This record gives sequence, structure tokens and C-alpha cells, in this order.
Amino acid sequence: MMERDVEVVAVKGRLIRVQFRRQSSCDSCSSNEQCGSGQLSKAVNRRLDVLDMHCDQAVAVGDFVRVGITEQSLVRGTLILYLLPLLCLIAAAVLASQLTASLALSELWVLPALVGGGYGGFRWAGYLAGRLVAEPKLIKVLSRERDRMELAVTGG
Repeated sequence: MMERDVEVVAVKGRLIRVQFRRQSSCDSCSSNEQCGSGQLSKAVNRRLDVLDMHCDQAVAVGDFVRVGITEQSLVRGTLILYLLPLLCLIAAAVLASQLTASLALSELWVLPALVGGGYGGFRWAGYLAGRLVAEPKLIKVLSRERDRMELAVTGG
């Protein structure tokens, strides 16, 4: 299971919104200070992402929680989001090329088919990913554990 610590920024009933910063492989590399890719990753990767998820535990805004997603779900989502639009784009190009050849049309009709196939593939991939990829699960609330540990150390 892939795990990540995130901050809760909103709570509405059983739905929580968590905020996190994207990570890249450059974050763990020892030479990221001298590498151009590492510097570019730091400059571009400043945006915070948010995720809405269901939560059965009591959490408050500002709490840090650990969420996780299975590797199988992550691989499934990656395949859907990367391969499906590409396959739709290729299928649209082949179909448009065959139609333009059989109807004696200009090859310029292939370009709108490429755009339409790629767009349709992205829309379909988003729909399928929402239905087939498992939602991340809340593993544990970290803030309250830290508070309990501090109380135990101070004797409170």
C-alpha cells in the first residue's frame, strides 16, 4: 500500500478534504540540488492539490492524517489515464484515414478526428477511473497520536 501524510483542510459530515503537495522522484534524490530536473521540479511543483474522501473517524481541520491506496488500484488508474486516451487517438486516426481514402476526401479531415479521439479518450478515461479506481483510505489520524504522546511525556 502506498501511504502519504496529508493535512485536513475541511470537514463536512463524513466527507473530508485533504491537502498535499505533489512529490516527484527528484525529492528523494541526493543530487537534486545540482540537477536541472530537480531545480525545475522545485520551481514548478509548488501547487497544492486537494482530495475529497470519506472518513469514518473523528477528525478536525488542521489534523494530519495518513491515507493510503493499494498498488493495484494505482497501476489500474495509471493504465486507464495514460493508455486509453492514446488508444482512442490512434483508433480515431486510423478510422479517419480509412474514411478519407475511401471517400476521396482531403487528409486534413484526419486532424479533427485526432483531436476528437484524444478528447473523447480523456473524457472516457476520467469516467472509468472514477468508477474502477479505489478511493484512498484513511489509515490513521496522526495529530491526535502526537498530542497523546506529548501528554504522556509531560505527565498531563
